[in-house]
Amino acid sequence: MGTREQTRELVLEAAESLFLAKGLLDVSMEDIAAKASCTRRNLYRYFDTKEALSIEVLRKLLSPWNQFQLQTFEQLRSLNVSGREELVSFLKTLAKYLETHKPLLRFTAEFDFVFRERSSFQLDTSSEESLFAEFLFTEKLITQIIERGEGDGSLRVPSSLAILVPTITTVLWSLGQRVALRETLIPREFGVNGMELVQTQIDLLVLALETKKGPGEKKENEYV
Repeated sequence: MGTREQTRELVLEAAESLFLAKGLLDVSMEDIAAKASCTRRNLYRYFDTKEALSIEVLRKLLSPWNQFQLQTFEQLRSLNVSGREELVSFLKTLAKYLETHKPLLRFTAEFDFVFRERSSFQLDTSSEESLFAEFLFTEKLITQIIERGEGDGSLRVPSSLAILVPTITTVLWSLGQRVALRETLIPREFGVNGMELVQTQIDLLVLALETKKGPGEKKENEYV
């Protein structure tokens, strides 16, 4: 790795550390330059705007998240369980991962709020498609799981998968972001741990999709 690449990586690491610790809104480019031990002018040689830097940090955070999802999917698929059991285990395993990675949820919530609806900030077509592909990774895996459940009769699909799957991920991701942002307030408001809300939402989702169980099918997923 050359000096330029090393400096760029140091900037990304500094930005990631500050964004996760202080929040996207409370970190300036000057803060990042100081953390990376470079000048503000040198920082702008690598990233023209805070938006551009934030996107690269987002990609950096999404990479291990998507790898974890794929590993979880492959492990469950090797067990050859029903689609229903696979869906429960997959979603609850991801929820547990996010419970220990709340900074990722908080960062994506802030990112959506600050940048995603700004007409002045637009990616080129190639970069936008690439970023969307990383975000849609979850949808592709859940689609395969639901198709398996529909095929083995353990799940029913009440609407088009093109609508159903984004609905599932949007509801769960949005709830997870809200829980992460209100981590200390939810127990005071409702008397429960915030992630219990996410787990309950998963239970309700599966209940809505499952078919009537056969005599020998387990009610609880022993793989969770």
